[in-house]
Amino acid sequence: MKLVDLLNEVEKVEKPVKETTPLEEKASSVIDEIGKFFVVKKPGKGMTKEDMVYEATIFDEIKMDETKGAYKNRSEANRHATEALKEYEMQLKEMEDAMEEFRSAKKDIEDKKKTAKEKIKALQ
Repeated sequence: MKLVDLLNEVEKVEKPVKETTPLEEKASSVIDEIGKFFVVKKPGKGMTKEDMVYEATIFDEIKMDETKGAYKNRSEANRHATEALKEYEMQLKEMEDAMEEFRSAKKDIEDKKKTAKEKIKALQ
């Protein structure tokens, strides 16, 4: 027999495929020395203190751009949430006051412009 014939014969012989069972993941005992903590979200329109504070663990997803802070106890988190809400409301009030001042100044300018146009017409 030639070597080529032997190789062809080996290819023709089918070896039974042994079925494998999927590996089962062992339940790992994860050590969490941190435990639970309380996250304070940044305040937003219509949010209350209760909306801002939630309990989390190191395994929860926390988005930094939405977070004001993380605290060990709920009372500290509530205090910071209250402060953040007050600051947010104060900034909102300042912005509303500035917008009202702008609208008032704009109206004054329009009134003066109208008066100036009337005086120019009267002079012609």
